[in-house]
Amino acid sequence: MLDTSVIVGISATIVSFAVGYAVARASRSKNGRPEPSETENSNSEGSDKIFADMGGEYKMVLVVRNDLKMGKGKIAAQCGHAAVGAFESGLRNTPTAVRKWQNSGQAKIALKVDSEVALMEIYRTAKANKLNCCLIRDAGRTQIEPNTKTVLAVGPAPIVAVDSVTGHLKLL
Repeated sequence: MLDTSVIVGISATIVSFAVGYAVARASRSKNGRPEPSETENSNSEGSDKIFADMGGEYKMVLVVRNDLKMGKGKIAAQCGHAAVGAFESGLRNTPTAVRKWQNSGQAKIALKVDSEVALMEIYRTAKANKLNCCLIRDAGRTQIEPNTKTVLAVGPAPIVAVDSVTGHLKLL
């Protein structure tokens, strides 16, 4: 049986994703373009062509900085921001990969790193491999200092491609 804190964390992530998605859609409908956000999205144009022949299952990985000692709710919120940001940039830059990910269950895996240096190494490697990414910087309103890099989303992309960059990391 699952621990109550795990259920709460999962529920918070799902709610955060849904709210973030709804807010993003609402802001787009106001002026036709997205609002500025706390994210850095990589430009992965052309990745759909690179991944076209890979086939198989797709996933998104959420790489969380473990050294920040964020609370469970904070981690869930930051992962929600990263998932929404990666989904939105994926719609723009790798729509075929997003559709395949949606059709294969929308897998999201939470992994951990122990430093900002390790997080940024994953980010640079993912960008070099033309993977869709979204790096979250916290606004600093609660537990974390402003502009702190907290979570990196990689994907949606083929599992093989994502694992080539994050396969060595441990589950959160």
